[in-house]
Amino acid sequence: MGIILDSGFLFALKFKQDNRHSLSLKIFNETEWEKYEPIITTNLVVEEVYTLVNVWTKSDLNSLEKIEQLFWGNENFFEIMELNAQEFQEIGKFLMKYSNKNRNLSFTDASLIYLAFKFEYFTIISFDSHFDGIITRISN
Repeated sequence: MGIILDSGFLFALKFKQDNRHSLSLKIFNETEWEKYEPIITTNLVVEEVYTLVNVWTKSDLNSLEKIEQLFWGNENFFEIMELNAQEFQEIGKFLMKYSNKNRNLSFTDASLIYLAFKFEYFTIISFDSHFDGIITRISN
């Protein structure tokens, strides 16, 4: 079946100061992960979360360590899909197809939509409503 993870969920999962931290923990604890395997995200989400952590915490090393454990350590529960230049071209097409004046997607968000169609994993954990109507979103 497969499920895709967005950066907002992963960030909020680790940081109590995020106003969606409790919601992220609830989703994490109540999701039947084995039902959705494989669980994936992209290298672009990794970059986005590291950037959020660095900006929000002003480069706090303890906070960066929390993310290290989530992505590369014993707290990891998902696979990171490494996207390549050829896939970037395809992602650009998804960006153009699904972006409009009411839905401003980032390239990272378009990469998640690309994965949804590539692997037919049409469920995402995200707090971003711009996925609505494209992918089934778990947000509460």
